[in-house]
Amino acid sequence: MKDHEYDKLITNILNISPSDIEQLSVTKEEDETKIYLTIKNHKTVRCPYCSSYRYLSNGFYKRQVIIDNDFIIHEKLFLKVRRYRCSSCGRSFSDKAGIVPNRKKTSYKMVYRIMELLKNPKLTFKSVSELTGVSTQTVTRIFDSHTHIPRIPFPEAICIDEVYTKLNDFKNSKFSCIFYDFYQHRILDILPCRRKHNLRFYLDKIDPKERDRVKFVSIDMYQPYRDIARIYFKKAIICVDSFHVVSHLNDDLNKLRIRIMNSYDPQSQEYYLLNRFKFLLFDRSIDLENKGRFNKRLGRFLNYSQLLSLILSIDKQLETAYNLKELYIFFNSTADYNSASENLDMIIDKFIQADIPEFDEFITLQKNWRNEIINSFSTYKGRRLNSGVAESINHTVSTLLYNTRGIRNSERRRKRIMYAVNKSGFTIQ
Repeated sequence: MKDHEYDKLITNILNISPSDIEQLSVTKEEDETKIYLTIKNHKTVRCPYCSSYRYLSNGFYKRQVIIDNDFIIHEKLFLKVRRYRCSSCGRSFSDKAGIVPNRKKTSYKMVYRIMELLKNPKLTFKSVSELTGVSTQTVTRIFDSHTHIPRIPFPEAICIDEVYTKLNDFKNSKFSCIFYDFYQHRILDILPCRRKHNLRFYLDKIDPKERDRVKFVSIDMYQPYRDIARIYFKKAIICVDSFHVVSHLNDDLNKLRIRIMNSYDPQSQEYYLLNRFKFLLFDRSIDLENKGRFNKRLGRFLNYSQLLSLILSIDKQLETAYNLKELYIFFNSTADYNSASENLDMIIDKFIQADIPEFDEFITLQKNWRNEIINSFSTYKGRRLNSGVAESINHTVSTLLYNTRGIRNSERRRKRIMYAVNKSGFTIQ
């Protein structure tokens, strides 16, 4: 590449005008080319220590600059920075180049690219390093120094949930607690531990007036969350996420399926149906009236509806349990706040009358969390209260933690998760 071509290329890469360049020189050695760039100073020079405008030139020093470009591979760019000596206080200082942070090698453009890439939860510090040609340590340092993510004040409706963080530097805690904005679908803050005393320590620091603005708190059935919500969000309605209730019910039905299945010979038709087509008991998205297919084991054409009927005919308890499960899901999807109390009591009675041992825990759950389950039928701005936002965001968080194999530093993990989910928090100092 000719010298004048470097001139045009550098202005494009650094997004500067040719009039900003005071001097550009190129020296070529055996296997590399060095480009030396001097930027004009259009600003009035003032001593940063005493604010004096009286100074003397004190030569230049060279700084290598890492730039974001695929065309300059074997070339190295050096910025020649002016040095001054203050005539008033005698201290030395240098120009602020404007294309690279003070005392750093990485250009602003490269910093922007790195930070943009780190918004992707599938990318790690190492993969960003490979994409940009910057070391992993530098990528990590840039992220740490350019992300400033304070706690977001509590809105009127929040969700509290947790995410599994095996690699955690916080007192052997395996779960991080996350506060979510129910309506805006964003993370408010992340705590490295979900233990009750840690939650209390965190919430004690928040202004009671801010906590009193919270009208709804949606949680899973983790007892410390309910205790904390009652203490610190005294004016809020506490709701249990319906997804967790239904998941518990499906788990209990699955325990019953396993018990009945294990009572048959593994070579039997009953065992085959309960094992091979168990998804028909749980997956409500399946079209039961699908076109039948020939089943070699059973020797006839069957669709999913017919297979489900065969499964339910195996055991009366299983049929009763399945119908109770469907009854609860219908209630969960159709009831409103005004009808929830009466309907829930009726359903609990039906579960008790069925006398199925696997449902004992679910009956206890319904009684212990009755008020919170009824509250979950409340609506906020036209939407029913639930922790769906938490489950959706947790998928992104889990993807990030899986790809990064966990981030042991809890503060870095907090910032990385919130930056990838909220897409904000990047600052240039």
